[in-house]
Amino acid sequence: MTASKQSTSSKSFLRDGVRLRSGTRSLLVGCSCLGICLAQAYAQSENDRGVTLPPVVVSATTYPQPLSSSLPSVSVITREQISESGARNIITLLQRIAGVQLTFNGGPGHTSTTYVRGFGSTDLGVLVLLNGVPLAPQDASGSAGYLENLTTDQIQRIEVIRGNVSAIYGAGAIGGAVLITTRDGSKKPQGSVSVMAGSRDTGTFSANASGQVGKTAVQAGISRYSTQGIPSINPAQSSYVGSTAADGYRNTTMNASIVQELVPGQSLGLRAFRSDGQYTYDNAVDAGENKQELEQLFSDNKLASNWTSHLSLSQQTTNNLNFGSYPSTSRTRIQQMLWRNAVQLGSGWTATGGLDLQHQSIDTTGGGSFPSKSRNADAVFVGLNGAFAGNAIQLDLRRDSFDGYSGQNTGYLGYGRELGGGFKAIASYSTAFNVPPLGYLYYSAQPYWEANANLKPEKAHSAEGGLQWARGSTVLRATLFQTTTSDQWSYGTDPATGATQFQNIARARTRGLELTGSGTWNDWAYDANLTLQQPVDLTQPGMPTLPRHARSMANVAINHAFGNTLIGTQVHYSGPRPDAAYDANFNQIPVTLGSYTTVDLTASGVITPQWSWNARLQNLFDKKYQTAYSYNREPFGVFVGLTWHPLGS
Repeated sequence: MTASKQSTSSKSFLRDGVRLRSGTRSLLVGCSCLGICLAQAYAQSENDRGVTLPPVVVSATTYPQPLSSSLPSVSVITREQISESGARNIITLLQRIAGVQLTFNGGPGHTSTTYVRGFGSTDLGVLVLLNGVPLAPQDASGSAGYLENLTTDQIQRIEVIRGNVSAIYGAGAIGGAVLITTRDGSKKPQGSVSVMAGSRDTGTFSANASGQVGKTAVQAGISRYSTQGIPSINPAQSSYVGSTAADGYRNTTMNASIVQELVPGQSLGLRAFRSDGQYTYDNAVDAGENKQELEQLFSDNKLASNWTSHLSLSQQTTNNLNFGSYPSTSRTRIQQMLWRNAVQLGSGWTATGGLDLQHQSIDTTGGGSFPSKSRNADAVFVGLNGAFAGNAIQLDLRRDSFDGYSGQNTGYLGYGRELGGGFKAIASYSTAFNVPPLGYLYYSAQPYWEANANLKPEKAHSAEGGLQWARGSTVLRATLFQTTTSDQWSYGTDPATGATQFQNIARARTRGLELTGSGTWNDWAYDANLTLQQPVDLTQPGMPTLPRHARSMANVAINHAFGNTLIGTQVHYSGPRPDAAYDANFNQIPVTLGSYTTVDLTASGVITPQWSWNARLQNLFDKKYQTAYSYNREPFGVFVGLTWHPLGS
């Protein structure tokens, strides 16, 4: 495939921000003008070329539909876009998506926090799914799936659905959900071997092969990533670390699948995935390891001409090991049976429904540990989606039952109205909840084997309204949103009991405006987004901005094909964020993290049908910035790669 074809067919991943110099008002005006210009350019060129269809999404309804038909706000990252981006880890990709903000405690492989529309961190307001299975650590870390431990070589596709979607995917999807799909097989024999080298002694190696023999499709891949990294902590800002040594990271990922077609419309498959990341932290003072594994047996069946069904039995395990000054281990295991169905009712209507049965468990050792704990989490869900006379409706209902808690009911109601000329008005209302992880229930509770009976689920409700314009591959969308949560978890001392544990003492709200635009035009592909939001703490006087949350974020990316070479630029902007420093007596000192803009450049090209190359300039202007106080971010870097396709591209 030539670079020109790549550009026009893939809507190359273009989610990085605009340089902001005149404040929020200038940013809004600039992005609005950008959207208008892109729409005009598209309209002017439409008579001269064929129309490229917009990408297909699955996350909004659990079955495929065009992006322009989705009522929830969704972003898609394809395998082609992952390759073109040159990104080596998933969180680098996610940072470019509208409404998504990440904080990093250092360089690659180190602790990160993902926020979607202002929710994440210890409230666990973002749900991460790997091949449909929740990456839901049951420890007390507050991590949304240890995303920093997932590299990109074995990932096929990522979809991010923004907004409250607990009614579709269950507990935790308050700010949104991240759906990750691993690489799968292909009917045509394919294979590749890739190497990359770059700054800070960074190197990668990956090999992938897939094909079909008779009615059996197989796929296997392995990748290795290593980097010297950077000193995670700035010693001038921290009294706890005196070293300036770099914190390295190494990751080995393996992925394999086999799918057997039994008869037409009926298939049975087996999938296995493993990611093993080893790292040092606190400027090489301590070390740790994250291991994530997934084994999955699945069946896809056409039960009738209008009825498709998916059944899977899965086990996902996350092992977090600390080899440092305070050794500890934590192992989360999620065993799941998932049954999803989609029935075409005719006249544009589709009914969905199924069961999600889980057994969640955690084992810990080390300081503050507690005996092994487990619970069952079962859910039943139904949905109805359709259109009539220019109106579109999506209704989803779900009931989740967790051991120790009464049943939790959630709903999503979305409505769209075609206005003509490619315009559509969209509105939705939804409810959500989140049940405390087992680690939150038992951490520092006294005694450890008794759960904190006073810790209740978080609750949330959301409302959205928007206007969309779509034609061909171009989708422009403006969305006003608001989500309010109550009974949020916070760690502290309970004045009634004196116990130091998680409590329901926080209330938060985020409201804002989100502008997104993506598409292709001749040999150009573009993606731009702007988020203006107010994530505030409702329990504090004056409703201050939530810690480490930005009120403005933007991304702009553009790819263009020059013959057999594809050139891209991605710009990311974040506004200032409140944070805190601590003195020697652990007293909190308010600080403000400054706004920043980073620029990345990418290039890729075809040498022969068997050989291709790619390059990436990271943080082109060597911007010094922090997303968490005292923690450094990566400086300027150069990375160059080469790929061999023995069977041709």
